[in-house]
Amino acid sequence: MRLARAGLLLALTACTSAQPTPVSAPAPAPAVAPVTFAAPQWRPGDRWAYDWTSGTESGTKTIEVFETKTVNAVSYFVLRLGDVEHYYTKDLHWAAAVREARVEARMVPPQPWFMWPLVPNQRWDHQGTFEDPNGRRTFNDHFTVVGVEEIEVPAGRFKTMKVMREGERRDSDEYWYSPDVRWYVRWVGRRGDETFEERLKNYQPGRR
Repeated sequence: MRLARAGLLLALTACTSAQPTPVSAPAPAPAVAPVTFAAPQWRPGDRWAYDWTSGTESGTKTIEVFETKTVNAVSYFVLRLGDVEHYYTKDLHWAAAVREARVEARMVPPQPWFMWPLVPNQRWDHQGTFEDPNGRRTFNDHFTVVGVEEIEVPAGRFKTMKVMREGERRDSDEYWYSPDVRWYVRWVGRRGDETFEERLKNYQPGRR
């Protein structure tokens, strides 16, 4: 009887020792937050210098935030390029070009180059009326945020968000926005059969 009990005890012990060790389930991988670029805060004195090429021509241009101005209860950034002032909304939507206090061109409503925050695969449309000395034209533009790209320009290497604009008149734009300089570091445009390119040469921030 004692031998039988001992055999049973050994059998139970063997069964118990043969049980698999519980394995904890792997911890779920942490969610990767999408890359987003928030709207920049421009200040008077922000200045960008670009090298540009268009066909066989080339040169440089400098554009600077000159002031902020309120017109008809709407706040604008006023940027100077030569003797022309460009008006941008607080969301950096282009509204008008003014020379000697006279509007030379404008887009109604302002053209939204950016929609904040910038997120990969983001899309938006814009329908507006462009007015200049040649008359009025309606634009139907489609914008797409392609994604994050690192690119190199004369000013250095930057992490950017690439945005594309497609129009209906054989015109398009590709531009690379960098939060480090609060604007684009490269811009490639096509107008019909003509193309141009701008690359950032230097950025000088205004006082903050």
